Amino acid sequence: MRSAALTVCLCVAVACGGQPPPKAPEATHADPPQREVKLVLKTSSELGTVDPDAVKKAFTALDAAFMDCQKRALDRVEVLAGSVKFFLRIGADGGAKYSYVEDSELGDRDTEKCLQDVVTAARWPKPYGGGEAEARYGMELPLQATRPPSDWSPDKVANALGKRGGAIDQCKAGVTAKFRATMYVGPGGKVVAAGVAASSQEGSARVDCLADVLLKMKGLPSPGSWPAKVSFWL
Repeated sequence: MRSAALTVCLCVAVACGGQPPPKAPEATHADPPQREVKLVLKTSSELGTVDPDAVKKAFTALDAAFMDCQKRALDRVEVLAGSVKFFLRIGADGGAKYSYVEDSELGDRDTEKCLQDVVTAARWPKPYGGGEAEARYGMELPLQATRPPSDWSPDKVANALGKRGGAIDQCKAGVTAKFRATMYVGPGGKVVAAGVAASSQEGSARVDCLADVLLKMKGLPSPGSWPAKVSFWL
């Protein structure tokens, strides 16, 4: 950086026997123009961050509770198994602000709610950087039966779903979320269990309605003596 100083010297001469020259008017200093300063407030909507390894460790600590949720359902659905993905909003204090099942191939709404309750009740790493934090976690509940259910393609249930289209649309009315459903069909075409996952928190409020519609479906083909499993989008 270079700096320069400018010095101005003013010499005033007084004539002998004369009056001193009039004083020069004092310079007035105008206040510098004020700049507008915008105040930026940090709101609770700004997300902090959490250590992914710490979140994974916290989820792993819940494995026994997750397995208990599965065991409760095996009397109803002995072939119950599949992947589940959670969305979790962690509060600044380390508590779960809310959670929901973002994706699932489990196929039983009661078990999905049990798993979600475990996640919501747990303690989580406190976010750093201020505010709340978001986390996603996927897990698999392993098959406990001697063999898996028969694997059905969505076309097996397309006709029956079409007949329930009005009820399904009512459940989804007003939300733009994507819904993925999975259900088990037993002998005689009876729906044994059904589960639904939503792509957003708003959509998660509609999954119970959708699962109830699926449980009441009629006119499905029979898979024989062993249950079938099918996943599809609603």
